[in-house]
Formats: sequence, C-alpha cells, structure tokens
Amino acid sequence: MSTAVRPLDKAALDRSSGNFALIDTLRKWGVTFFSGVNGGGLIHVTKHLEPYLGLQHSGDRVPRMQTMGEYVAGFVPLGYYLASGRVAGCLTTTGAATKLGSSGITDAKLHNIPAVYVIALNSTLSIGRSPLQDVSEHGMNVVPQLEAELGEGCVVIDNINRLEDGLRRAQHMLKRSKPVALAFHPDVLSRPTDAAAPWTSQPRTFAPRDVTEFLDEFPQVARGRRVIVYVSGEAAFVPGIHDLTTRLSQLLRAPTVWSVNGANAVSPTNPWGYGYISFGGNDAAMKLWRGVTKDDVVITLGFDPGEYSLNLGRIPAGHVYHFTDLRDPYGHKHGEFRHRAANEYRVVRGDIGMVLGEVLPRLEAVMGDRPNTPPAPADLNDREITRTTRAGTVDAVEFYGRLHRSWRPRSIGFDDVCTAYKDRQYIAQRPNPNMPFFSTHDGSAMGGGFGLGVGAKCGDPSLHTFVFTGDGCWRLFGGALADAANLGMNVFVVNNGVYGIVDKGLEVIIPDHDKRLYHSRLPQIDFVKAAEAHGWDAARVAPDLSNLEDVVDSCYDRKGRSFLVEVPIDADQLLGQNPRLQNLTTKTYL
Repeated sequence: MSTAVRPLDKAALDRSSGNFALIDTLRKWGVTFFSGVNGGGLIHVTKHLEPYLGLQHSGDRVPRMQTMGEYVAGFVPLGYYLASGRVAGCLTTTGAATKLGSSGITDAKLHNIPAVYVIALNSTLSIGRSPLQDVSEHGMNVVPQLEAELGEGCVVIDNINRLEDGLRRAQHMLKRSKPVALAFHPDVLSRPTDAAAPWTSQPRTFAPRDVTEFLDEFPQVARGRRVIVYVSGEAAFVPGIHDLTTRLSQLLRAPTVWSVNGANAVSPTNPWGYGYISFGGNDAAMKLWRGVTKDDVVITLGFDPGEYSLNLGRIPAGHVYHFTDLRDPYGHKHGEFRHRAANEYRVVRGDIGMVLGEVLPRLEAVMGDRPNTPPAPADLNDREITRTTRAGTVDAVEFYGRLHRSWRPRSIGFDDVCTAYKDRQYIAQRPNPNMPFFSTHDGSAMGGGFGLGVGAKCGDPSLHTFVFTGDGCWRLFGGALADAANLGMNVFVVNNGVYGIVDKGLEVIIPDHDKRLYHSRLPQIDFVKAAEAHGWDAARVAPDLSNLEDVVDSCYDRKGRSFLVEVPIDADQLLGQNPRLQNLTTKTYL
C-alpha cells in the first residue's frame, strides 16, 4: 500500500504549518503586500503568497509578493506606509539578502515607520555544519545584530509553540510605529501550529492630566514672551492638521518652522510660516531659529531630533513643550527629549490632533494679549544665488520653482540622497497643498528614494508618484528599473556628474586639498537610453527648460509605463545650505 501523501492532504498540511499561520495572521492585520526575492529559507513562506504583477493587484487584500531586489525592497514598506497609512512587508532570504534589506530597516526605525521584515535564518538542523550563507553564531551572527538595532522589535521564531507570543509582541511594536523583524528557522516555522494573534484596536486618545497641566502652566509662561512652533514629521499624519497648526500659529502670533517631513503638516497660507530649518533651510527660518533665546517658548509638534533637523544641538528656549503620541521614538531618552532642551521641558502626551483640539479653544479664551510678532515675509530667502550655469545645464532655481508651481492634486514625492533633497525645499519655501514630499534623511541611505516611490505607488495607485534622485543614487537601484516599469511612477534623475553633496561639502571641510582627493567624480550615463532599455518611457529636460511643461504633462499622463526624466544640473550652482558641514570641520567627527 502506498504511503504517499495525497495532494489534498499535502495542501492541508501546508495550511496547518507556521508558514501559513504567519502569512494568514499578517493578512488579518492588513499586511498583504510584500517585496523581495524568493529563495532558500523563504520558499515555504512565499508559496502562500500570490504574485504581484502590477497595479491591477493593488488593494485586493490578497497576500502578494512583488519580486524586487532586496536593497530596493527594504525601502518599499516605508513608501507604502507613507502613501497609504497601511503596513507592508519586505522578504529577505538567508544571508546577504538580509544585509541588503537592512538599510530599509534602519530608515524605518529612524523615522518611526511601522514595517514588517520577514527574515529567513538557517535551519536548526544545519547549524554548526557550515550551511550556505551561515547566519548563525558561527557565521554572520545576524540575530544579535537585529536585536541590537531593533530591541524587542526583533522576534526570533525558534520554537513553534512560542509563535503566537512572538506575533503578539510584533503587533505591539507595530502599534508603537516601529519596524519588526520576524526572523525564523525554516524547519521550525514549517511545523504544525494553531497560533492565532488577532489584531486589537488602538483608539486615538490623549493624557488628560498632561493637557490640564499644560493649560495651567503655559498661559503664565508665555505671557509677554515670543512663542515659536516647530512642526515635525509625526504631525504630518494627523487629520485636519493644516488648520490646527494655522490656528495655533495665529492664536499665539507664533513664528512657525518645520522639518522637511514636518512641512506636510503646515498650510502654505499660514501667515506665520517661516519655512524649513537646517538642511536646505530657508533664510528667514534659519535666522529665526538661530535667534532663539532663553526668553522664548517653543512648542514642538512631534520632535524630529536628527542632525539634518536640529544639527546635533539643543533647543535654547527657556521652555519647550513637546506634543507627541510616540512612546519611544528615535533619539529619545526614557521616552522624552529633555536632553535636547537647554532649559525647561514638558511632554504633553496624546494624539497631536486631539491635544490641539482640546487646548486651542481654551487658549483662545486666555491668550488674547500677545507680543506683536511679525508675520513671515513673503520671500523666505534673501541670499544671492548665482543664476549662471555651465553650458548644457538648467538653471536649478527656475527648474525647481516652475516644478513647485506645476504640481497637481493627488501627487506625492520623495527626495533621495542627492542635491534635490536640500535644494528643492529651499526654492519651494513653503509646502505645496497638492504634493506632500517625504525624505528618510536621518538614515540618508543613497538610492532609498526609489524604493519609497515603488512602495507608494503600490500602496495607493491613484497617487501621481514622483522620486527625485541623483546620478550617484542611481548606482544603487538602476538594475531594479525593469521590475517597476509597469507601475506608472515618475523618477527625476539629477545628473551633475558628481556625488554632489560630497563634492560641494568637501570644498568647505577640506578646501586646501586637491579636488581629486574628494573621490566624488562620476562617469557619465545616458539615463534616457538606460531607462528605455529597462522598459520605461524617458525624456531629458532641455537646458533652457523649453520642454518642461511637456515633461510635466507626460508625468501626469501615465498609462502604466513608468517615466524617467534626466535633468542636467550644474553642481556648482549652490542653493540649499548644509549646516552639518560645520560639524564635519570640528572635533565632533574627528
């Protein structure tokens, strides 16, 4: 008598395994989109995923896998979340794939973005026998690395009986806006299980005691003193935040500044909007921020602590009030940012929108007499920018200015690690209501912007998705273009022939050294031909910008094929500033 397992029995066994339980639990949580490359330890997980073959599959809530190189795939869940508010996943098989996807893990951590990373370890039966791509303690020793970076966010599945507990811990971390790594041994996850970890709701709320204490203290502290509002990325996802920040600024006559991601929480018509600070910061905002003293009060909506936002410094105001709903965000100490305030510091915990909804009506009744702080000037920049450029290149001032006025509704943009991610906002000055822009600048991983754009387009295909990247960044994602050719996304490549931020930065840091020692030059690539070879439509912006309107029209007329735009830029035309360079000239980095 044959003992072979009948097909139906085999299918039943597959659906009783931890592999199926993992995918099905994530599906029930709403996590149905995964990006990565199959192989090795992943194959018994990915057999429970349908292929993602294009935008026709977006939003069908069927667990699907998009085949995409792991470096790009590591960033895809971030863009997916920023565009849709839903969590997505990245799959990495054993070994080098995990290293490639880990840049995305880091950016998710540094920007407080929930994401799922499914990571295959070696089979427990192979440990100590030199398995291929050994990630055990004898080889890469990857689990302690993940634990060191993610803490409780690294969930190791080494016992099928503890799968349910691990999934509950992963859910807890996702609710805290953190990425999780589900690192599993394939032989363990293939065992039968009835693990179940249903998603539990988490309503918006706030801490009444914190609000009461703020309302008792703030009017007295702020009487006769200038209040400045600092808007950070956490506020960008709050419903109705544009009106709330405008009301706050107007009520307190408070000059308002923002980080690059915080700009998405500010109305362009806010009369006290002084602009972006620090990296690519506007001149009016930087003069204001550098002039903060102990006599001032600062309200921070969220807290972007990174070097490109606060430049390693402390806020010198006499009092800092920090509104936040994040318990342990990147850069915190003991859940707070007291160490980043030079003087008094208070936390007001709760959903930022709900907190503002509570305090604004009460402040309006008691904050009528405010110092006569002037509204922001119409032009937030007063530096002289050279308008002459190298032959064959565009005037970047006019280029970014015209683009800023060209954005249409239902757009989203991402700045990669290139000169665009400091120059674009400097020229734009104020956010565009049609086009939120995001940058994962704290991790500052070159080429990550492409994965963000891929994730955004898959997360919400109705969005016109734009990525601004550089000719240096291209080197890290160029081979993935074919996998995104049918997404209808738009990629602008800033082609200046150098690693621009390095090249211009070293002119400040080591000005007396020969430029050949900058190691910043790049061989030229015909990006139009390269894109077309990968199945994209492509165009090159004319140096006189005569075809820019047609290029923008083409971006908004996507019918499936993605579109690449090459932009010839003169690296010597300096727009947005980089205050971090002063850190690099001191002992801070020596």
